[in-house]
Amino acid sequence: MTYMYLESYGCTSNEEFIRKLEAYLEKKDVYIVKDSSKSDTIVLNTCCVIEATENAMLKKIKQYEGKRLIVTGCLAKVSPDKIKKVNNDAIILDQHYFYELFRECDDIVAKDGKIGIVNIGKGCVGECSYCITKVARGSLVSKPPDDIVKEVKELVDKGVIEVRLTGQDVGAYGRDISYGLPDLLRDIVSIDKRFYIRVGMINPYSLKDKKTLYELIEVFKNEKLFKFLHLPVQSGSDRVLKDMNRRYSVDDFLNIVRSFRSEFDSILTLSTDFIVGYPSETEEDFKKSIELLHRCMPNKVNITRYSPRPFTQCEDKDILGRIKKARSRIMTEETKKIYSKINKSWIGKIVRGIATERGKKGGVIVRDISYHQIVVKDDLAIGTESDIKIDQDRNTYFVGYRVIR
Repeated sequence: MTYMYLESYGCTSNEEFIRKLEAYLEKKDVYIVKDSSKSDTIVLNTCCVIEATENAMLKKIKQYEGKRLIVTGCLAKVSPDKIKKVNNDAIILDQHYFYELFRECDDIVAKDGKIGIVNIGKGCVGECSYCITKVARGSLVSKPPDDIVKEVKELVDKGVIEVRLTGQDVGAYGRDISYGLPDLLRDIVSIDKRFYIRVGMINPYSLKDKKTLYELIEVFKNEKLFKFLHLPVQSGSDRVLKDMNRRYSVDDFLNIVRSFRSEFDSILTLSTDFIVGYPSETEEDFKKSIELLHRCMPNKVNITRYSPRPFTQCEDKDILGRIKKARSRIMTEETKKIYSKINKSWIGKIVRGIATERGKKGGVIVRDISYHQIVVKDDLAIGTESDIKIDQDRNTYFVGYRVIR
């Protein structure tokens, strides 16, 4: 028997890939080990979205010198020369090679317990000045809707209760095939099974069109969709957004947020992203980002310090690291204030939630319709729905307990 060790980093698309690879290898009688030292072959699925991540990947690749190592993912696509420089014996393979192998089996799906991941396409329609992901993943190629619906059905038939739709820009889905995300979601929710859907990242430019925005909000009303919106704004300055080539304004972003909140109110969980320290970002621009943070009051914020990446429009531009670090620290403190204010309103509330996975430190993780993460110590069976009283705020998640009504 062959023993393989799989290690993956980065986005949900990468997670989907490694789960499918694991399912494929198990069908080929390959034993997946949890310890790299006990493997015949290591597969390292890489990310290079920022310089720090790339450096961590190269360190890993160097660490596995002397082992049979296959490197795939974004770093393998963008900088194979850097990989060979630290480990000349590493085998570099594009993810596309593996996806061709997956076609051999009819029911290769990406699942981890009761959670399934479906990549609905690769690439995007954007041309952001700082983004290396476009270099690695290319332009938008949407997966045929029938294939996606079939994959979701296979997942729920296997007992999956949470389906995560992922891609580099889920909101742009279907632009290349005269179809749209609302159309796809309508097809998926028609599957006659009990399950929930988490929609992945949607860039604001995908929802500037009023018709698309309206149709998406309408389908979000379906009980199978978590009321979770990941809408990365990146900056509160229109000037910086223009430099980034993001193709929307702050007002465009706020209009989308207002439209969703007017329908779902506090039930909506808004997640957004900010880049701090972009080369052209002044102190005034940064203040505008802080102001926007307080205007939109997101439930979750991903803060990234700008990192110059090769093959991008602004690869030779940067500002002092201490400035980026200071701005990141300030924004982090402001987000904590917002979290505290929002989370207080949920303490003591009883919500209906579904147990989706085991907690890393015991208990179970329950998701309510807002996609809040609630850690419950009660011994709930995964997949069961219960009434949960939210008891404690832990900044990025809640603690609660089951109540009988």
